[in-house]
Amino acid sequence: MINLIPPSYSQAMRLGRGNAKLIRWLMSIIIATAGLLIIEGSGWLYLNHQNSKLTTDIAMVKKQLETQNLSKVQAQAKEINGNIKLINQLLSREVRFSDLIQQIGSIMPSGTILNSLTLSKVDGAIDLSAGAKDYASAAQIAVNLSDPKNNIFEKVDIININCTTTTDSPYACTGTFKALFNKDAKKQFINAATGGN
Repeated sequence: MINLIPPSYSQAMRLGRGNAKLIRWLMSIIIATAGLLIIEGSGWLYLNHQNSKLTTDIAMVKKQLETQNLSKVQAQAKEINGNIKLINQLLSREVRFSDLIQQIGSIMPSGTILNSLTLSKVDGAIDLSAGAKDYASAAQIAVNLSDPKNNIFEKVDIININCTTTTDSPYACTGTFKALFNKDAKKQFINAATGGN
């Protein structure tokens, strides 16, 4: 077969075909680069949107916590924790209330009764509530409880004494007292439980 095409035309055709291939490759690279830029831009927009959404959600949760009075809930939790510690302290000790009540009952003046006895601290004081026929009998309770001969309380404070004439009870006066155990009474009535802390 004889080639009748002039060599310059043949070379121009080869160069044209090579240029077409290069243009296709260049277009592919431009399209791929544009695709990567679109993916990167949409990823950045998505992350930015998620960041602003999370910031808004955090602000909303903080606002909800403030409206639900988080500080009050934390204070209540601390108070409950303190009560649990006191209960654990009480459970780890043996408190002989029956002996204590008998001892207090034996020194109560005539015309008075013991209404209630509340342990306010494990090692410290107890709150007593008593009924009395008159104001003098109610005051005598504090004198009898704080008498060193009885060897129970080191100090007794009168919190209040209220007397009313409208009651049907023979004990018209009600007294509230805070009594601090002396050292011997602590050993006698409040002992560490066996195996306790």
